[in-house]
Amino acid sequence: MESIDLTERSLALEKSAASFDGYIVEKSAPVRAVLEELRALVHDALPEVSEAYRWGAPVFNNAHGVTVIYLYGGKDHANLGFVRGAELDDPGKLLKGSGKAGRHIQVFPGDEIPRRALAALLRQCASME
Repeated sequence: MESIDLTERSLALEKSAASFDGYIVEKSAPVRAVLEELRALVHDALPEVSEAYRWGAPVFNNAHGVTVIYLYGGKDHANLGFVRGAELDDPGKLLKGSGKAGRHIQVFPGDEIPRRALAALLRQCASME
């Protein structure tokens, strides 16, 4: 009789679900660690935020129910995205992107995350309606 590792089975079930956690679980270990660190940073800066899965990615909604932040996991990096990032005051010029609204910061495993500056950007998202 073949032994089934319950942890592996649990991870496989999570991966099959289109969900916030399922998205993160399917990424490589180094990218997954960055995504989890960014997730914690969002919750620290915006305790009232709620998580959702939208547009094929994990997103965060502020207390007004507005989707303001998203996570993206690539092959070798993670993005913390700001849906309306063009509206944010970004004195450190951390945010990248040239679209009409969205901006993001790209983080590679091993990079130092600019927590203080990102927390300031995240807090600006709290009042968006």
